[in-house]
Parts: sequence; C-alpha cells; structure tokens
Amino acid sequence: MMSMMKKYKLLIGLMAAIITTAIFSCNKDFDRTLTPKDGTDTTKVRYGSRKVLYLIVDGARGQSVSTANIPNINALLPTSIYSWVALNEPEVTQNASNWANMLTGVKKGKHLVNDDNLTNNNLQNYPIIFKRIKEVKPQTKIAAYTSSTVFKSLTTGADISSLVTNDDQVKAAVINQLNTDTASVIVGHFTDVDKAGMASGYDNSFPAYKSAIEKFDGSVGEIMTALKKRTNYINEDWLVVIASSDGGAFTLPPNADDQTIFSKPANNAFVIYYSSTYSKRILVKPFTGNRYLGKTVKMTGKEVRAEIAGEDATVYNIDDTTKMTIELKVKKNQEKLFYPSILGKRNEWSSGHPSVGWVIYLEDKYWYFEWRGTKDGDYRQCRGGDLVQGRWENLSVKLEQRGNQRFIRTYTNGVFNNELEITNSGSLANSNALKLGFLNGDGHGEPDYYVTDIRFFKLSVPDGVIGQYACETSIDQSHPSYNFLVGYWPATDGNSDKMVDLSSQARDFKLLGPYAWENFNDLICPPSASTLAALVPQTSDIPAQVINWLKIANKQTWALDGRVWLDQ
Repeated sequence: MMSMMKKYKLLIGLMAAIITTAIFSCNKDFDRTLTPKDGTDTTKVRYGSRKVLYLIVDGARGQSVSTANIPNINALLPTSIYSWVALNEPEVTQNASNWANMLTGVKKGKHLVNDDNLTNNNLQNYPIIFKRIKEVKPQTKIAAYTSSTVFKSLTTGADISSLVTNDDQVKAAVINQLNTDTASVIVGHFTDVDKAGMASGYDNSFPAYKSAIEKFDGSVGEIMTALKKRTNYINEDWLVVIASSDGGAFTLPPNADDQTIFSKPANNAFVIYYSSTYSKRILVKPFTGNRYLGKTVKMTGKEVRAEIAGEDATVYNIDDTTKMTIELKVKKNQEKLFYPSILGKRNEWSSGHPSVGWVIYLEDKYWYFEWRGTKDGDYRQCRGGDLVQGRWENLSVKLEQRGNQRFIRTYTNGVFNNELEITNSGSLANSNALKLGFLNGDGHGEPDYYVTDIRFFKLSVPDGVIGQYACETSIDQSHPSYNFLVGYWPATDGNSDKMVDLSSQARDFKLLGPYAWENFNDLICPPSASTLAALVPQTSDIPAQVINWLKIANKQTWALDGRVWLDQ
C-alpha cells in the first residue's frame, strides 16, 4: 500500500497542476480582453496621450506627389492609411471652400464658404472643428500656423493662430511648437506647391512644381524628426495627417482620361493618416466602369449617314398596335447640339415637323423621341435625360400598353426619364427608309456624334431588364428579350460599307458619304462622381478622423459629412 506521505505528495502535485492550468487558462482569456480595437481607429492598443499633427498643402496633386522624390513621406506609409487618388469636393474651385471642408468636416452646401471674403457663411451652425473639440475637451490646446490671412480667419477657436510670412516660417513655427509647447492639436498650412503650380503647371513634367513638392517633403522630414525627439514622445500617441486641399489644372494624356472624377486633376488630392499603431492600408482608384472598344463611324455633317431602304424597313414601322423598344448608345462630341437626328423613320425631319413617323434626336444637353401620327394632327415629343460630352450613354425608348392606353417611355443609362401618352396618335407607319445619322430636311442641326449598339425589339422590354442591360456592350441569347429582336447592329466591327444586322432579320445599314471607321476605347456607364467619391478618402473626411482619434464621440447634431477610415 502507498504510504500516507506519498499520498500527500501526490495530492499536492495534483493540486499544483490544476492551479497552474487554471492560471494559464485565465491568462489566455484575460489576453483576449486586451486585444480588441482601442476605440474604432486601430487594432493595436496604446495608452499614451492622444495628439494630432495636421499638415495641409495646397495644390499638391496626388498623382504628382506619388511619383516625386519624397523619401520622408514614403517613410510614413508602412504604418499609414493613405490614398493618392483622394478627392476634394467636386466642382469646388475656391481655396477658401476647400479649406473650410478640411476644417469643419462638412461640405460647401452646409458651411457656405464660397470665397475669400467668407461672406454669408454658415460657420455658426457648422463651425471649425476646433470648437467641437473644445466643447468636449476644453483643456485641449490648439495651435495653427499659416501664411494666408484667409486661412487664418478660418482657424477660429485655436489657442494660437499665427500668421507668418512663408512656408519656411510655417515649418519653423510647427517645429518650435513641437519642441517647446504642449499643444495637442497642431495645424501647419503650406502654400508654395500651389504657387509653383500656378506659375508653371500642376505636373512633375514642370521642374518648378516637382521641386516644390520635394521641398515640402523635406519639411515633413524635419517636422517628423522634431516630433519623435519630443521629451515625452514615448508617452504620447500621435496621429499625423498630411493632405492636399486640392490638385490643379493639367491636361491628361488621352489614354489616362477615363471621363470620371478621377480624371479631373484639380480634384486629385492626397490624404495620409499616419500612426505608429496603424497597419498599412492603401486606398486605390475604384472600379470606374466597363471598357467599351471597337471601330465605328462618326456621324458628322449631312453626308456621313446610313440607311436601310424603305422596302426593307417595314419591320421597323410603328402602327397603332405595335409594342416596341429601341435602344442605342451615343457619344456626342459637343456639349450642346441642337436638333440633329440620330435614328428615324419618316420622310423628312424639318421645321414644322411634317410627315408621319418617328425620330430620336438631340437638343441642348438632352435627347428626345418625337413622333407624328395619322390621327393627332400634330407632333409630340418625350424627353430623355442629359448626356455627357465625350461619354458613351445608353438611350432607350419603348412603347407599352396599360389597359386601353399606350405610352412612350424614355430611359438614359437604364434610368427612367419621362413618359407621354400616344394612344390618340394613330399609326406612325410609313414607307420610308430607316435612317441613321442625318435625316434629310431643314431647320435643324447636323450630327457630330458616334452611335453604336442599336437594338430594335418588337416588345415592350420590362423596365428592370432595360436597367439591367443598359451598360452591357453586346446582346446575346442570355438577354430575356432576345427572341423579340428584329434589328441588332453593333456597329463596332469596323468593316466594309455596312453596319451589319446580327438579328434574324439580317437587314444591314448601308453606309453613305465619306465615312471612315475609327478606333475607340472608352468607359461605359461610369458611376457618378458622388458614388465614386465615397469609395476613397475625401478632404472633408479629415475632421471626423481627427475627433475620432481624440476619442470624442461624433454627435449627430454636428451633421459631419465625413467618414472615419480604418486600417483594415
């Protein structure tokens, strides 16, 4: 039998093992409670006093900054959230408006800063973010340095708001503040890059502009050196924001212009959020639309056009019982065009709108479907949407019946525009050719556009199908209405004197006049500027990021427009 002493030692050993296991288990669980995100801005934990260094540089186009020699800025990127395709507010051209966006966290429609005079602004209701910080943390010391009197007037609420002579003095003042004082929010505003851009051009191909960007990078390096040499730096937790208020005018090469907000150099800002606790996250240009490429013919003047002869075009007649949908893609070469026909079937297209039939045409920035029937004795027209110069847009018009009533409905890029009743118009049928491009007549302008992907359905294609397929650049049997096609002319094959009909009808358009097939490679249906802007950092986001870093709750009553970007 085991002695009592051995039993006692075994019991002690067993208890020790249980306790050790329990300790390790508890430690493991306890570790888990320490690792969640500290607030919402990082996955790592740091307990130092939170502070912000905010450097604003005017006129520094993101694309140019990214390709300049910027070793100091690049050194920050491994622990930064950043984007070289950040955006300022589209259509905002005044520096004061851009600065207000970056200092209030709302856009111009709210703060109403429209010019350097700051007249009739709404900063009382949408104040500079310094006021929001002071409301919650009144002891926070804020310092701002600039060489612009207008920018200085926007730093209301700062404990120190200093007007200096130039960028060198801004740099020196920021460094002195970091060396000697206790401010928790420091703003430095730099203007030399913008001055160089205005004098030469906003691109690195201009040496003075590139040199100004690289000088700013040197200033960033000196400032970061001073920041990290602070006596108490190890016990502080800094967010460093470096951002341009805007880009600047520059003509992009044609192959770099995607016809979206990202091809507007004046809107091309950059934003860098640096923290030693951040993981690297780069935000690149989002998907901007499908590519559409091929060879087609520019419809221009009276001579370059195409026709399907009258005896072959009867299938495209619209009588008083026809259901139909016509779709086509247009890229116009002028912002405004007045009354050039695109596609029509009538004897002529002239002042007074004579002859029974129908026509799709352009007017000002928008388009119309017009018809004249056998019964109404007058013409009628249903308006489509606005079209953007130089961009492929999808036009759809359909005739549908609801009960005893018939309606013409128009759509642009699959989105419904307008409808008009056609019940009492009678038949639009005639013996004329189907005409693409210039339609003979007088009193209207001449074409200057490209037209492709023409589809004629003897069916009222459902709205959902029109919307779903509007940005597709071809059609096949997967399309729900494919079996009702009586005409399908891609007009992109760049071949011979015909635009070939790939429907079962096989009725080709015959090209007329001095036509020439031209290559194209464009985006189709790019998202709107507001949709795209939401996918990258915007300069108006920065105040929201700052208050989040300072652990200040974003109050709904502040109505900030910006969002907080995370490092994952």
